Amino acid sequence: MPDTTTGNRGRNRQTIPRIGPKEAARVFAQCEHLLDSSTVFVENLRQVGFAGFLASLHEQIIELAVQPDSWGERTRARLISEVFAGLKGIPAEDASVEEIVQVSNVVVPCFLLELGRRRQHIEIEFPNDPCASAARFGLRAGPSCPVHSISCEQLVRLVTEAGEELVGLCYFGDQQSRETIEARLALKDATTDSKTRPCRSSSSSSSKTKH
Repeated sequence: MPDTTTGNRGRNRQTIPRIGPKEAARVFAQCEHLLDSSTVFVENLRQVGFAGFLASLHEQIIELAVQPDSWGERTRARLISEVFAGLKGIPAEDASVEEIVQVSNVVVPCFLLELGRRRQHIEIEFPNDPCASAARFGLRAGPSCPVHSISCEQLVRLVTEAGEELVGLCYFGDQQSRETIEARLALKDATTDSKTRPCRSSSSSSSKTKH
């Protein structure tokens, strides 16, 4: 994910506050305890769904998971390992590097999107398995924007091409970032029908975007 500054094109720079090492260690331990004790969300991830898995995570865990430092890397690795085991049915250590990279490239942006949803800067609906070839995400960049149905490949490209803007939108609800993201979604024609909803969503993902 992009680093912790955004809005460097003529706007006031906004800095994402990092979780310090001492607090990060506490949050990471909390994450491990939660995952070790919440077998429902891991062993039955296919039934619970990816949105249910995200809903089980405290916001600080998600914040740490997108933090660009060693604590963020450890947290991402721990979460991705659980998601991999739940969705693929095999331990991450038995998977190939290519498989882990493919899953990580989709799952890590989902942490950022979930953070944006919780802060009510965007609306996002997650499929049960975000890494499935037929998976579709429902992404609304703002209250006056259409719901774009995008594939996991389109999500990865969006992060590659406009990662800084996605950070600005999800963390701060930055209007210029919102316009950039919406323009890219429209340009790609990422939806065949703006009213189409993805396969399954979190019950809380339909909340209205606020500023």
